[in-house]
Amino acid sequence: MNTIRRIGKRLLAILVWTLGTLAFLFAAAQFTALPWRLYQALSCVASPLSTSPTHILLMGGSGVPGESSLIRTYYAAEAAREHPKARLWIAMPLDAAHSETSRAYQDELTRRGVPLEQIGFLSNGRNTREQAARLMDALEKTGAPVHVRIVTSPEHIRRTAGAIRRAAQEQALDVGLSGCPTFSASMEESLAWNAEDLDGPADSARRPFLPDVGNAMSLRYNVWNNLHYSIHVLREGAALGYYRLRGWI
Repeated sequence: MNTIRRIGKRLLAILVWTLGTLAFLFAAAQFTALPWRLYQALSCVASPLSTSPTHILLMGGSGVPGESSLIRTYYAAEAAREHPKARLWIAMPLDAAHSETSRAYQDELTRRGVPLEQIGFLSNGRNTREQAARLMDALEKTGAPVHVRIVTSPEHIRRTAGAIRRAAQEQALDVGLSGCPTFSASMEESLAWNAEDLDGPADSARRPFLPDVGNAMSLRYNVWNNLHYSIHVLREGAALGYYRLRGWI
């Protein structure tokens, strides 16, 4: 019994030490460029085409209004304006006739100047794998090599490209790809400030030991942005692992 307890305590100590080490490394990484580099790597398509796309694929995100849906429709509308001959497909669970969310995507695109006749829906796509299959169903009718430009969140580009390539391979279709990751624009203006300039007459006296973080951009923004990137990288890494094990990419 004592032997079992000693082994149990040792295993628990190893587990605590391992988790503590991982937590420390995770926290330390937030002060480096690693989270951003990993996040950016997910936004790349292997061997992308540089020619004009024949099709633009807008992957459905949140409902409208929503952060991912609005930025994706913005980028998709810009791509459609740049390539007016390209067919713009919206990958959603339901088409515009059966879903308010799908109609909202369509309305947002037409509001941004995309002609209604340029827009089509890939219905019955409940995840990336199924949406890739619906795209192949639509491309089967073309009978010629196509170039699909993927419009989706940066971390979702790699999985989408992998799923499309596997679906194209299964149906023996010649499909080239390029990516349009929907990165948010950043402000170029300086956001530094001096706390003493903003304090009231008695604020400095009441808080003599509170540091001035007005110029600490890394602490104010970079660390929190890196946490955001890290969460997306971890989630997408798990999804990529599952898709690979299932043979979907």
